[in-house]
Formats: sequence, C-alpha cells, structure tokens
Amino acid sequence: MNQKDGQGSNKFIPSSKSLVLPSGSLLVIGFFVFLLVGWIFYQQTLPPSWLYNFSEAVALRASPDPSPSEPEDFRQVSPRTEIDNPYICVGDVLKLDWDQLFVVMPEYNLRIHPILSKVNWPDLPLSYYADLLGRDDRYQLMVLVGDNKILDAQLYFTFWGDLSSLARLEGFSRREAVFTAASLEGIYIVSPALDVSTSVCSGLDNS
Repeated sequence: MNQKDGQGSNKFIPSSKSLVLPSGSLLVIGFFVFLLVGWIFYQQTLPPSWLYNFSEAVALRASPDPSPSEPEDFRQVSPRTEIDNPYICVGDVLKLDWDQLFVVMPEYNLRIHPILSKVNWPDLPLSYYADLLGRDDRYQLMVLVGDNKILDAQLYFTFWGDLSSLARLEGFSRREAVFTAASLEGIYIVSPALDVSTSVCSGLDNS
C-alpha cells in the first residue's frame, strides 16, 4: 500500500525536462532583457532637462548668422520664431535651486579653481571632471552650485555652442546670469549681457 502510494506520488514530481523553458521562450525573455538594458543605458546618456532647456533657450534667442550658407535643400529652411527679447535669463530657464553657475574651459586646471575646488562634489569627484577636461579641447563644463555643494555638472560641447566668454573664475549669480547669443558659421556664441534691466527676467528681482 505504501509502495503504491509512493509510486503514485512520483507522478506529481516534475522531471528535469519539464523545468526547461522552450528555446522560443528563452529567446523572447532575452529580447525583453536586451530592450530593458538598452533603455536604461539610453536614459543615462540623455542630457538632464536643465541642460536641454539651456540649449533650447540659446537656440531660440540667438541672433541669426549675418552671412549664413545657402541651404542645400528647401527642407533646411525653417522660419525663425519671433521672440520678445534676446536675453537668456538662466534663472528663469534652469528650474533648480542653484546659487552660482560656473563655466570651465578645458585649458583651465579645475583642481586649483578658487571656488569649485573647495565645495563638496557629492556624486563624482572633482578629479573625474578635471581629467575629462584635460582629455579633449571640445569639452566645456557647466557647473551648478547651491548650498556650498555641486548640484550638477555637465559637459557642454563646443559644437553645441561656444561658452568661452562665460568662463570667469567667480562664476555667475542668479542675478548676473543673463546672456545673449549669436549664430556664427553654425555655432552659437554665448556672451554675458551687459546693463540688463531687472524687468527683462522675472527672477532678477528676487535673487
């Protein structure tokens, strides 16, 4: 009786073959894992929203190239959007609680920066960005500081725009961070705006 019970119970023990997924199922699972990993990697390569918003404001408010090259195709011709003023109000564009904005060019040694070398870099160390700047002269580093720590630091490539006029050691406060831009031979040249009225940018009166 017990032997029969034992033999009968064996019918409910799954064999090793039944635990093996069909090759088609493994292929589908592998495909979705590949998509997930690819999506995570893609998300990490996207610039943060504040950098995208800054680039968009530069492109929108840049004065047109005085002698642009002729378009090769009619699809390259796009109407210019009318804007209320040419000023890039960084305090209005960057929706972060930042106090100072710095631009560091590749020829400057970030390790001896009088301000950035003394603040807390919570995510990646200062040496990481210093090595990046020393590696390629197309790199420009934009750094946001708030509450005596780095809020974010991102590379801004020279083929996006020339920020060399913004590379001053003391950086820009929210009140000072008002820029203009001009398109020249396919490159945006960004410069500090001088003698800007406080009515131009909504954030100037509160900074």
